[in-house]
Amino acid sequence: MIWAPARQMSYTDARLWHSWLRINRVLRVMLHTHWSAEAWLIVRVEFRRALTLRSEIRRAGWFN
Repeated sequence: MIWAPARQMSYTDARLWHSWLRINRVLRVMLHTHWSAEAWLIVRVEFRRALTLRSEIRRAGWFN
């Protein structure tokens, strides 16, 4: 079964999300997408950046 959202999320909707939530959503999409070997080289770098940013947000106390 293919999941299809009832409506597409607009850029404005995503901007209203908390920074921590946006980063976690990006990480989930990165991990659940099948990447080609060439694409994975780029995604891996961005994945590490997202993990670093999530740690910074958590340390700053925005998570609580």
